[in-house]
Amino acid sequence: HIQYERVGADVTMKCGSMDWDAAVTWTANGTDIDESHLNGSYLILKNVDLSQSGQYSCYEGSSWHLKYQTYLRVGTPPKEPVLMCRSNNYPKGFYCSWHLPTPTYIPNTFNISVIHGTKDMVCEKDAVPKNRCHIRYLQLFSTVKYKVTLTVTNALGKNFTTLTFDEFAIVKPDPPESVVAKPVPNNPRRLEVSWQNPSSWPDPESFPLKFFLRYRPLILDQWQHV
Repeated sequence: HIQYERVGADVTMKCGSMDWDAAVTWTANGTDIDESHLNGSYLILKNVDLSQSGQYSCYEGSSWHLKYQTYLRVGTPPKEPVLMCRSNNYPKGFYCSWHLPTPTYIPNTFNISVIHGTKDMVCEKDAVPKNRCHIRYLQLFSTVKYKVTLTVTNALGKNFTTLTFDEFAIVKPDPPESVVAKPVPNNPRRLEVSWQNPSSWPDPESFPLKFFLRYRPLILDQWQHV
């Protein structure tokens, strides 16, 4: 049995079917709990914090028979999740990734929905990283907006966030690959720079990329642009 409680809450645990005035002993992770935390046979924990998560057990006073046991998980409800969507392989599709701004210290479940106009789209979960899924474009050059809603739920509460965007607004290629800068022979003031399209960009002929190059000598703070 797992019992979830919020940080700062007052927690009362009952010793199974034992009467209120029964003689009992409570332990936390195998260590006896001082009687000052008892109200009769009830265990009272005031203003719980993360350090009080653990296994709590209650034993009958004389026989030490186990009468009740629970695992206390102290945590927080989720705050509004951070959601980001990006297309780095246009026109194939886009991916969405997410995280929580602060930890909850208890398990969370994420549910994502993607709607294009009135059509629900499948967001296929990636194995790694786990908080990411990808969507395939069914129709290119669409003027209909995409709406992505992410809901996070745990035992103490739920929260959500929504993004609405146009198809082109999230297109962002990955950086160029195999960037090489070489000196030009007999010309100490010139460099030859070469690079390749990012391998994630599937069709550079139909969707050519524009590159922006800037440089500066190490002794200067100002960047020069090409």
